[in-house]
Amino acid sequence: MKIAILHEMLIKLWGAEKVVEKFLKIFPDADLFTLIYDEKKVKNIFPKNKINNQVFSLPSQKRYNLLKKQRFCLPLMARSVEMLDFSKYDVVIISSSGFAHWAITKPECKTIAYIHAPARYMWDWTNEYKADLKIPKIIKPLFFYKLNKLFLELRQWDYMASKRADIILANSSNTANRIKKYHRNKSEILPPPIEISRFNKFSNTPKKDYYIIISMLSHYKKIEVAINAFNKMPEKKLLIVGWWDYKWELEKLANKNIEFVWPKYGDEMVELLAAARWFIFPGEEDFWMAPVEALAAWTPLFALKAWWLLETNLEWITWEFFEKADGSDFVEKFLEFDKNIDAWKYKKQDLLNQADKFGEEEFEKRIRELVGE
Repeated sequence: MKIAILHEMLIKLWGAEKVVEKFLKIFPDADLFTLIYDEKKVKNIFPKNKINNQVFSLPSQKRYNLLKKQRFCLPLMARSVEMLDFSKYDVVIISSSGFAHWAITKPECKTIAYIHAPARYMWDWTNEYKADLKIPKIIKPLFFYKLNKLFLELRQWDYMASKRADIILANSSNTANRIKKYHRNKSEILPPPIEISRFNKFSNTPKKDYYIIISMLSHYKKIEVAINAFNKMPEKKLLIVGWWDYKWELEKLANKNIEFVWPKYGDEMVELLAAARWFIFPGEEDFWMAPVEALAAWTPLFALKAWWLLETNLEWITWEFFEKADGSDFVEKFLEFDKNIDAWKYKKQDLLNQADKFGEEEFEKRIRELVGE
């Protein structure tokens, strides 16, 4: 059986890339495709010799080589994904947050699309995406006119292309609802695989006096909500682990008790997470693996009460929350709930038991069943 794995962009190592890494562990002989590849950033997990040669002649890859900004590749992504030739494959497994599920395969090829989210910048978070762009005022009206026209075309193409996969998997019920709303497709919910054992082994790490965010630093992650709150609590230390275009803006907002740390990988990241008092998540997300990983490392969660967190966490047992998206109740709730850590309210086994529900075994079993092994 000849298998191909396609993922949108291999230019970072976050949650979606962990899913791709798991696909490759399940099917180590599969060929790996992407629309943009950055060897410098991902070579330790996805070496260049593993990438199919078709990738390096794609228009999206050529533009990325020149500009090193994935946003400037956006107009070329649709054309690039449809240029990929999957004619010799029996199964194509797609990891998609935007364009990868647009791939064209033959009728006899089984196509499985694992959807992390319908592209937010095309649909409900378009304005947040535009807010991330730093466009000079003099050209902004014309630029956004062109961009809005592009988004209109992309939404139309995205809807049509969403019908190409034979099997559609969603990482959460929230994602499944968005797939139903925007693509009018039904999907099966399959949470992403969490390396529970890797985080469990650090669950006895002594807690230190800091709180932690691990995130891509973009506008829609709402990291500024946490920064504004911690600015009002100068005695509390916050570590923000991550990077992206919004990092420089966020640094300007932060007081001295807030420290920015470049992304960590492997055990270094796990130990940093396990030593934190709380894991902080101030925004909304379809499914994010890091909070579940935090539970496996015995680090409770403080977050906005919204979306998939209601699926993965047990209220008052593995997490506590604020309720207003603008963070106006963040400090009040945080100070109240922070006392519960000192009182040992959170039982270690409760957190570990909840994390175990999202282990790798069920994910691998279901993927093998769908592929037909």
